[in-house]
Amino acid sequence: MRLLGEVQEVSFDGRLIVRGSFAPRPRDAVMDNRRRPIGRVARVFGPVAAPYVSVEVTGDKSLLSAMGMQVYVEGVDDLGKGDKRRGR
Repeated sequence: MRLLGEVQEVSFDGRLIVRGSFAPRPRDAVMDNRRRPIGRVARVFGPVAAPYVSVEVTGDKSLLSAMGMQVYVEGVDDLGKGDKRRGR
């Protein structure tokens, strides 16, 4: 579990905008400090040194209560591509 950053605002379409300390991979799980799931990384944009991360919220967590919250990311090992066959 790695500190992603702090929630800056809530977008008009219901996503959390986080000012990140690094650029996570899309579909990485986002959690709070108690390891409760908040959502998944939807999009990474902005400057390379400190990118903004759009988090698609899953569950019934109040979006306004997430303002200022520090969030963490846990990587996804499988990106859904399945097993690759080597050779013929």
